[in-house]
Amino acid sequence: MSQWPWVINKMLADPKLQNTEGQLEILTYYYGLVGHLMDVGQKKQASENLRKANELAMKLYKTNPDNPLLLGLMSNLTGFQIALSPLKATTLAKGMMNKAKKSIAKGPNDPHVNILYSNILFYMPGIFGGDTEKALQGYKKALQTMEADPELKKNNWMYIQLMVTIGVVEEKRENYVEAQKMYRKVLELYPEYAHVKNVSYPRLLEKMKG
Repeated sequence: MSQWPWVINKMLADPKLQNTEGQLEILTYYYGLVGHLMDVGQKKQASENLRKANELAMKLYKTNPDNPLLLGLMSNLTGFQIALSPLKATTLAKGMMNKAKKSIAKGPNDPHVNILYSNILFYMPGIFGGDTEKALQGYKKALQTMEADPELKKNNWMYIQLMVTIGVVEEKRENYVEAQKMYRKVLELYPEYAHVKNVSYPRLLEKMKG
């Protein structure tokens, strides 16, 4: 993902990506980049890219207030805001959940929408509407849909990240065999996926030793 800022800048300058579909693709990359920067502890860079993502999201929202993918992305961007500044949860959580629920209501069979909705359910505390079991159901529904359509898997970073996330959820639920299946599947497709290879999978193997 170190190349992503360059990729995003190139996409922003591409005349072919100035329509709604293209701008949503750019926003999806911003979402992925911010999540990665937060995972590796680069909060300053995460905040800066989150600001840019929110500006693009609000621009799109003015003309596409009912787009399920946009609503899902916006709810996740708000989730990042809360993760960076937990005290904002009391003022932002309700709006975040409302957008998340609206997104899944309008795009119940869209795998990307299911992933984004499940993210909210998984990462939010129960007091704000979080639900790990429902999140896992949503993730598995998205995975089933993607695996039934080769076009949804092709060059789609969200497909790989989805398998990693299911592994994380199963690991949290202490379903270590299921988590192992997901991590192995990722490494079969991408043997050099650094975080899974060096962090997630070794951590899981240690837990499985008891």
